[in-house]
Amino acid sequence: MTLTILHGGTVLTPRSAGIAEVVIGGRDILAVVPVDESRAGTPGGPVGITTGPPGTVVHDCAGLIVAPGVVDGHLHILGGGGGSGYHSRIPELPADVIVEAGTTTCVGMPGVDPISKSPEALLARAYALPVTGPRAWAMAGGFHWPPPTVTGSLVRDLYLLPHLVGVKIALYEHKATCPDLAELTRLLRELEWAAGATGKACLLHVHLGTEVGDPDLLARALDGSGANPRRLQVTHANYSPATLDVAGRLGSAGSWVDVNPLINPARIAGAVAPTAAVAELLARGVPADQITLSSDGNASVPRTLPDGSWERFAHRVELLPTVRALAEAGILDLPDALALATRNPATALRLDGVGTLRPGGPADVAVLDMDLRVRRVFRDGVEVVRDGRATAPTPFRPESPSAAGER
Repeated sequence: MTLTILHGGTVLTPRSAGIAEVVIGGRDILAVVPVDESRAGTPGGPVGITTGPPGTVVHDCAGLIVAPGVVDGHLHILGGGGGSGYHSRIPELPADVIVEAGTTTCVGMPGVDPISKSPEALLARAYALPVTGPRAWAMAGGFHWPPPTVTGSLVRDLYLLPHLVGVKIALYEHKATCPDLAELTRLLRELEWAAGATGKACLLHVHLGTEVGDPDLLARALDGSGANPRRLQVTHANYSPATLDVAGRLGSAGSWVDVNPLINPARIAGAVAPTAAVAELLARGVPADQITLSSDGNASVPRTLPDGSWERFAHRVELLPTVRALAEAGILDLPDALALATRNPATALRLDGVGTLRPGGPADVAVLDMDLRVRRVFRDGVEVVRDGRATAPTPFRPESPSAAGER
C-alpha cells in the first residue's frame, strides 16, 4: 500500500490539531500526527517525513491548511432552473467544478422542475459523480406536492434506494405546491420511521421562501408528529428577516438551520448576508453545531439586469469564502467556522466519517492556502485537484484556454 503524507501543515480536523502530518494509506486516513511527535514507523502507524517506507509520497504543506473536504448538503448537481421557461433549465453540474471548490461530498437536490429533472435523472447523476469527482447522495421531493417518486411512495424510495438521504419540500414559495399541516405531520412521522428502519438521516429539508404564510407551521407539525427536532433542517434561512426568524426559533428548539452564500443582499433584495445570518442565529441561542452552510450552487438562472440582459452565469458552488469571512469577522473561530461546511452537515446527514480528519475515516482532504483558496484535494486518497485544478476534467466538455479560465 502506497502511503501519502501531507507534512507540516496547520491541520484542522476541523478542530485544531496544530502543525501535523496527515498520513493516508489507500482510501483511508491512517494517522494525524503532530510534527514534533513524528517518528519512524510502518504502514498504519506514525511515519516521519524522512523515514517513510519506499514509495511514500510526501507533500510539503508548510504554510498551508490541511482540512476535511467540504460537505455541501444542498447542490443542484442535475441543474436547477426551469421556472422561467424551457430555456432557463440549467445544465448538469460538472464534477471538476465541484471538487475545485474543495467539495468532496455533496447532496443533489430536486428543484422547480419535476418533469425533465426527474428523481431517476437526479439519482443517475449522483451515481456518476464519484467516478471523477465527489461522493454524492440525493434527496427526493422538490417544489411540487406530492412529489414524483421512483417506487410509488416517498417512504418506499427512502427504504429501498440507499443514495436517498431525505426529502426536500418548499414552503412559503409562490412556485411551489406546499403540504398542509396534516400532510407535514404525517411526512415527519414517516421520516422518523424510515430513519429507524434504515439508519439513514431521512431529513426533512425545507426550502423557506418569502411568501406570507403561517410561521409556526413547521413547529406545529413537529409537535404533532413526535419526531426528533433534528429530523428537520430548514434551508435558505437568510432569504429574509422573516425566514431568519422562523429558522432561529426552530434552531433554538433543536432543528438544523442551513445558510446559503448564494443568497445575499448583493443579489437578492431583502436577503440577509450569510455572515450576519450566522451571527444572528448564534445570538438567538442556536448552537453553532446545529448550523450548516450549503451552496445551493447551480440553482437557477442569473438575475435580470436593469438593461434587460442577464448577469453572467456562474455555478456559485464555493463555501470556503464564507468560512473565511465568518472567521475574519470574529463571528466564529476558524475551526468552528469550518465545521459549518464539513462536520456539521455530515452529522446532519448521518454520513459517517466524512467531514472530519480521523484515523479510519475516508481520506477526503482539502489542502488550502491561508486565505482558504484550494490547492489540492484528495477524495478517498486519490488526488482529484492539483494546483487548484481538477486532475480529471469532466468528460463531454470541450477544453479550451477560454473555457478553462472561466471554470
